[in-house]
This record gives sequence, C-alpha cells and structure tokens, in this order.
Amino acid sequence: MNPNYFKANFKIAIKSKKNFLLVCLLIIFMTFFLFVVESQEIGDGVRQWRDYAESVQVNTDYFDGSSLRNKRYKQTYDNLNKQSAYIADLQNGEAFNDPQSYLKGSENLIKTMIAGYRNNYKGAKTLNVPAKYELYQRLVSYKYLYKHHIPIVMNSESSSTYLIYILSLVGCFIFLYVLFVSSDVWMLKLNHPTVLKNIPYRIEDEVKGKININLALTVIPLLIGMIGAYLFAGIRNGFSDLRYPDVFYFTKITAISLWLYCLLFLLYSIVIVIFATSLTLVLNQITKNVYLSILIGMFVYTISFLPEKMSKYLLWLPSTYLNITKVFNGTVANITKFSFVNCYMGVFVLMVWSLILMISFRCLVDKGRDA
Repeated sequence: MNPNYFKANFKIAIKSKKNFLLVCLLIIFMTFFLFVVESQEIGDGVRQWRDYAESVQVNTDYFDGSSLRNKRYKQTYDNLNKQSAYIADLQNGEAFNDPQSYLKGSENLIKTMIAGYRNNYKGAKTLNVPAKYELYQRLVSYKYLYKHHIPIVMNSESSSTYLIYILSLVGCFIFLYVLFVSSDVWMLKLNHPTVLKNIPYRIEDEVKGKININLALTVIPLLIGMIGAYLFAGIRNGFSDLRYPDVFYFTKITAISLWLYCLLFLLYSIVIVIFATSLTLVLNQITKNVYLSILIGMFVYTISFLPEKMSKYLLWLPSTYLNITKVFNGTVANITKFSFVNCYMGVFVLMVWSLILMISFRCLVDKGRDA
C-alpha cells in the first residue's frame, strides 16, 4: 500500500471532529459509566437473591391442600421448598466466611432452579425466576469460581465485575460505533488538489487504508477504555482477579477468565471493523450520501432483532453476528437452536460478506471510471 496515500487518509481521519468526539465518548463511557452502576446498584447480587427469596416465599404460600393433590403442582411446591432451604443456608452468616461453601451452595440452588423448569413451575404464577439459559450462565460461572478458588463478588462495581458489565454493553453497540466512524467518504474526490496530487490511486489502497484507520480508531479506544474501566473501578471499589470468569460459548456454554475474554473481544472487534468498513465503502459508492449510508447500515444491524422464530433463517446474514455480547454468551446459539453458531461462525460469515463487499466496491469504482 502506498504510504503517502495512507498518510493522507490518516491525517484527514484524525482531524475529523466527529471521529475525535466518538473516540472520546467511547473511552469516557467505558470508564465513567461506573457512576451509573453505583447509583442504580446494577448487578447487586445480594438484592437480587433477597428479592428472589421473597418471590419464592410468596409463591409457596399460593399452594393449598387442594392444589397439592395435583402431581405437577406438588412437584413445584417441593422444588420451591428445596430452594428456600438452599437460600436460607446462603443467607446464613457462616456461609460468607467460607467462600467455597457459599459457591457450592449457590451451585446447588441454581441446579434446583433449573430443575423447576421440568414442569415449568406449574402453579407458581408470579415466581420471578430467571430464564433457564440465564441460569445455565450463572451455573458455569459458579463452577469456575469454585474450581479456581476465586471469591465471588456480589456486585458489578469491583474492577473485574465492572469490566465484565461494561463490555456486555459495548458489545451490543460496537458495530454502530464503527459505522459512524467509517461513515465519511474521506477521499470522495480522487483528484483532490492538495492531498492526492501526484499520488497514485489504487483500489487496494482505498480498502486497506480505511480498514487500518478504522482499526486504529476502534481497537485503541477499546483497549484504553478497558484499562480505564478496570483501574477506575478498582481504585474506587477494590481490585478483583483478572481471572474472574465471564460467560463464553464455544459448542456449549462455559466460562473463561476475564483477560482472555478481553483479548477475544478485541479480536472479534477487528472482524467487525473489517465488515463495517467494507459495507460503508459500498454504500457510499452507491448512495453518495453519508446519512443514507448510516441509515442503511443501522437497518442491517436491526435485522438481528426480528422475531426469534425467524432467527434460524438468518444464519448466513451478517446481522446475526454484529452483537458481540450475544454471540459470545451463546444467546444467538440458544435462540437459533444450532450449537455451531458461535464466534468462529461469526468470523467466517462476516469475513465472507466482507470479501463480497470488497469485490463489489472494486466493481463499482471500475464502473464509475468507465462511465
């Protein structure tokens, strides 16, 4: 790639007020959203278990002698009583003095909650039980903590738990961030009198240059945001182990250490950047309108929010894999009911579409030259 052409592109990109604002907003959001988490008590595990314990007690009281003659109602009643016993053990002050016992008790409680889905909690109409898949996510996290002797953190305010939470948010909109970053047609006029004068133009330079620039404007702020979030939360609320688990899906749901999750997050973000940049190049060539290109790009993203029953028909569309959080935690696989729908599948589909878009961009440019 011609270094002069890349430098010209890069100078325009870094001088863009829009790009500077987006980069700053991403870093600030990742670092200081902690104040919102603290004020709203987001991820307060103690409060969540307390509320659930109250819900279990209320629903247990619904059953009477008449309803318990129904076998399915009796199964639910017995399950709720078993849950109440586990919750009481967890609320015992001695459990907190022994982290391993607390984790084992939590694991038993989660397994009992999952078992309640065998008859869909028949008769417990107002039970505020988490979704079955969410329970499996919690279960693998508890098992990981127990296996590696890592104390559980009952909030999203410590360094590791806050970083886990903020990445779950960023993973949902990172494609939109890249879409806005790459929305400009930096080199719309190839005969620019000051920037591109006497600089040979090649299509490969256009594609490689913009991808590299968007990578710099995405990966670097993400990395700074991760470090900032971890350090800021740690200074305010205490540091926790970078081996703390985050849910991850391969062919089955599991848990991996936070540092590995961050690395995979950055790598998958690179793929998102390549796809988003390729998409923007094509849209800008077709529409010649930045705002229309953004609108179409947002439409591509919103396709993933179509009803779940349609999701299995969208496996080969890029929209399914643009939400990093849903791909990584297995939500996409759970919705589609296909075990092979994971990050590897996402990388494959997005790279195939990126290649198609790059070829389309070349054809559009050649067609414009011939016109």
